Amino acid sequence: MANASLQSFLLPQHHSFVNAGGSHDSSPSALLKLSNNSGSISFRLYSNTSPSVTTTSTANSSAPTPVTPAAAADSPPSPSIDLLGRQLAARDYRQADDTTRALLIELAGESAGRRGYVFFSEVQFISTEDLRTIDKLWKEHSNGKFGYSVQRRLWEKSRRDFTRFFIKVGWMKKLDTEIEQYNYRAFPDEFIWEMKDDTPEGHLPLTNALRGTQLLGNILTHPAFEEEGQENEAAAEESATAAGQSKDDNKGRDRPKFMKDFKPNYSF
Repeated sequence: MANASLQSFLLPQHHSFVNAGGSHDSSPSALLKLSNNSGSISFRLYSNTSPSVTTTSTANSSAPTPVTPAAAADSPPSPSIDLLGRQLAARDYRQADDTTRALLIELAGESAGRRGYVFFSEVQFISTEDLRTIDKLWKEHSNGKFGYSVQRRLWEKSRRDFTRFFIKVGWMKKLDTEIEQYNYRAFPDEFIWEMKDDTPEGHLPLTNALRGTQLLGNILTHPAFEEEGQENEAAAEESATAAGQSKDDNKGRDRPKFMKDFKPNYSF
């Protein structure tokens, strides 16, 4: 009977909403009044203002499931010349060193990128322009103290002897012992990441020599630095000639015994 009465009100009718005072569990309400010729019926409607609302999706719902994207802020920025310039301008030499290494991997080709490091034979694929740009940024933001061309000049002065060169640029440290001894610095804590008066010239950027010195040698002899390198080499030869020695004579002469017996095991 109640259903029949309600159903009759769903036929042609007049309905109206009336704001009602009072509350139901502190929720505002509205009064819905339905009427026709036979009478009227009223319903009180309550709105849910609870801060948490739980909805249940039906099986037939076609609404897509929201997907939360991965947080981009957690991903390191892609290496670029622009990023390297900003890091060097901020004197953030530690991050600039990482970016330089990542740039060389990217510039050396797809194989180096997949592998995660550069073979010495892949240095030739790095363009002269790119390598000179990287070197220029390092020199500009270090008052000419850092950069590959700086390292090339010091390497030539060291007669292309890598042990001499590593000592000169501070990649090896002198031990506090009675006899003269050196050891390789531990990466990264023992390297110098600040510009100080006593920071060795050519200390940065670093080149990993764990697999030998061929990678560093190919970088330093890259055509990007060939012109400057030839000038430095010529000056070194002139100096040796003035001293009555040939270039070959100089290569192993007057090296301390520890340098002759030193076993290369570069770990940076």
